[in-house]
Amino acid sequence: MGDMVAGKYTVTVTIDLRLLAMRLRESGRRFIRVHEIAYELGISPKTAGKIMVSLARLGYAVKWSEGVYMMLNERNNKYKVIDRIAGKMNEALHNSNYEEL
Repeated sequence: MGDMVAGKYTVTVTIDLRLLAMRLRESGRRFIRVHEIAYELGISPKTAGKIMVSLARLGYAVKWSEGVYMMLNERNNKYKVIDRIAGKMNEALHNSNYEEL
């Protein structure tokens, strides 16, 4: 169940990030603070920050400011993926042009 580390018990928990993102979207709140996630889930702010970074990496949220993330709706999520692909293509094109010079 848990491990004993330096006199404290630890537990490993798996969170379905897709489900969490859906619930955050359904809450109707556009901006989410890391400390609010920490409070709601009963975890440390550091762990909540890691979760929000993962949601941003997956395209469910965007970092808005220090400790604040903006949730993206599904439509914005699709455009973000397209923008990311276009950015990589532009970078590759720029690098190939630079090598030719």
